[in-house]
Amino acid sequence: MDLKETFEKYVQSVQQADLDGLFSTVTDNEEVVFLTASGNIIDSREGYYEFHKEWFSQSGWEMPVELVRVYEGTDFGYTVALFHFRQETPDGVYNLDSYFTLIFKKEHGEWRVIADICTPIVRTVTEGDTVLTSEQYYLFDTIKTRRTVRRFKDDAVPEEHILKMLDAARYAPTARNKQPWKFLVISERKKLASLKEKVIQWYMEQHAVEEPGKIRDDLKHALADMVEGELSAPVCVVVLVDSNVAVPQYIIHDGMLAAGHLMIAAKALGYGTGLFTTLFPEEKMKDFLNIPDKYTFICVVPVGVPDGEPEVEKKDLKEFVVFESFE
Repeated sequence: MDLKETFEKYVQSVQQADLDGLFSTVTDNEEVVFLTASGNIIDSREGYYEFHKEWFSQSGWEMPVELVRVYEGTDFGYTVALFHFRQETPDGVYNLDSYFTLIFKKEHGEWRVIADICTPIVRTVTEGDTVLTSEQYYLFDTIKTRRTVRRFKDDAVPEEHILKMLDAARYAPTARNKQPWKFLVISERKKLASLKEKVIQWYMEQHAVEEPGKIRDDLKHALADMVEGELSAPVCVVVLVDSNVAVPQYIIHDGMLAAGHLMIAAKALGYGTGLFTTLFPEEKMKDFLNIPDKYTFICVVPVGVPDGEPEVEKKDLKEFVVFESFE
């Protein structure tokens, strides 16, 4: 077969999920270079085989191909083609348009692929009549998959990641652009351990003064377990707002919006968070952390690698939406 015929066999084998047919057009040598559409490099024939084996085991996809150029030399040649990959997913239809360049070498008189280079052009996900770019889809997926995490692993959170999250938080909407936020970052283990003890003490003093002994002990034990989980994160961010701004009636809204941005940014970086207020009385927190009087406490947001995330049921969107007015 000439180079174009070999390319057509390669494409037909892919479209038919035919591993044997595909690898009859691939070099017998172990060295194969494959740059995937995701930017990963596979550098062995075995890796190339495993990639296609996993891909071909999936269903609901198709990949029309348009040949753009063929160059056939004496011992080396290449093809450039455009493929339109489509796959049905639970969220809609995933679309990837990409150029792929195959580099061939003559082996025993036959053309064999030695390199496969994918160059993505555009990725989209079609949900009903809505077409989302990969960036848009990633944003919505990040929002949808964020969960309140109540137990964290010990893995450290680099300072540059903390600053990236807080940078996202400061871009939250704010009344008259007053930006009243102050983010107090706590990562010192001794201070976090002391905070755990204080939180239990504060809650017991406020809510369990008159409880019988056994109930007090049971409550304290349950509380300690909850606090140990929520404050097991390597970093806690105390979200505060300046009550001396020109429009103080809006600072609570500003602070909660900033906390929301922080939590979405953390999820995007692979971290879990929670938003906690009940166990952290404002005056006690101010005394413990030497917070100036002008600041109003909003919440505590622990940040870390989740040690498990809860599965939650979300109500249907129709239960929340009213157009124009209530009847």
